[in-house]
Amino acid sequence: MRSVIAIVSSAALVVAQIPVAPAFAEGAPPAPQSARLNPAQAEKYNPAVAAAFNAFPKGGELLSQRIADLIVKEPRVSLDLIKYVRETASLNSAQKLAAERGVAIALDRLGINAADMHVYKKAPPPPEEERDWLLPALVFAGAGVGIGCLVSFCRHDHVSGD
Repeated sequence: MRSVIAIVSSAALVVAQIPVAPAFAEGAPPAPQSARLNPAQAEKYNPAVAAAFNAFPKGGELLSQRIADLIVKEPRVSLDLIKYVRETASLNSAQKLAAERGVAIALDRLGINAADMHVYKKAPPPPEEERDWLLPALVFAGAGVGIGCLVSFCRHDHVSGD
């Protein structure tokens, strides 16, 4: 009887490890999305931002100037710019660098300086109090000497009484 139970248990364990075919799964896996920007995603961004990056595929100073002009005219475009740079995988490093420089130029034009902004600084820890260790040390030393003298006095007194 034990051999039958062992065989059935082994078969159940082997069958449990076999992956289920996708046709029998509860839901089909989602189709993989491409990293490129499709027309539905293009509507999420300001079209001027996408047009600026498409006009200057190699990045450069002209892209920086166009981005700066867009942000100075409408500062809310900067949010679309951030989303576009983060979510668009087809941008190269020169375009990303130009976008960063364009934001810096726009901040300069708008008169926003990072040095003028408040920076949170963690409060310094409270200074440690100086501990007066001399007085407790003297008290303990005096108590030790006193106990030692008392023990020696009691011993001496006890011995002489014989």
